[in-house]
Formats: sequence, structure tokens, C-alpha cells
Amino acid sequence: MSALLLPLTGCGDKASLTLADGQQQQLSDYRGQWLVVNYFAEWCAPCLREIPLLNELQQSDGPAVLAVSFDQLSETELQSLAARYEMTMPVVMKLEGDWPFDTPNALPTTMVLDPDGKLVDSHQGELKPQDVTRWQTAYWDKTSQQP
Repeated sequence: MSALLLPLTGCGDKASLTLADGQQQQLSDYRGQWLVVNYFAEWCAPCLREIPLLNELQQSDGPAVLAVSFDQLSETELQSLAARYEMTMPVVMKLEGDWPFDTPNALPTTMVLDPDGKLVDSHQGELKPQDVTRWQTAYWDKTSQQP
């Protein structure tokens, strides 16, 4: 019986993403670092309000940050949107394959993935500085203190 189960465990497609500039990446490219994945849309006011906080997080010594467009926009539209809102984090056009979470039903939604690519936390609604501080204390600061 276990011989039949082994081939089935690797059936999922590798988690990949396409950035606004068309560049392809894999979730495995982020292996070894914390990753914050934020779903946003231009029509979502709370999404736009949290962009400065996500920019600040991206520029810190903390996790990598990806902003994933909830709407299906062209490369040009997405690049224009990123420039208009001064988004400094990579902006993702689409996620494909086997990610450790489903597409959210509400925006904004933010997920935290550990250095092994596993989902460890999520937040639905506008991020506040105290949310990021909580994650920093619980996750990436704790990891950086280990020998």
C-alpha cells in the first residue's frame, strides 16, 4: 500500500509566480527566508493604505515581501499601478502551482510563510504596524537569534 502512496505525494505542480515585468520565479527561490505574501487590488482602499507599511517591511532586514494582484491585469497595467502607488516590493501578476494557501475571498489578505515555505500565519483585513511587530517578534526576530 505505501508503494502506491509514494508516487502520489509529489503530484502537485511546483509553486511558481510571474512578476509584473514577466520574470518567472519559484517559491523555492525564497527558501531559507521568511516570506510575506499580500493580496491587493487597486479598488480596495485598505489595500492601498497598507502599501507604505509593506514597503517599509520590504526595506527592513525582515522577510521578503510579495504583493499579489487579486485582479488579472496585463504586465503594463500592473507596472503602471506599482509605479502609481510607489510599491517597492515585487508585484506579482499570478501565482501558479502548489502554494501553501488558497486565493483569499476577501481583501486585503496577507500570509506569512516560514523559511521552509510553509504557511504559519495569515491576516485578513488591513495590516497595522502592531500586526507586523507581532510577526517580527514571533517569527523572524526569533529565527535571527538562533545560533
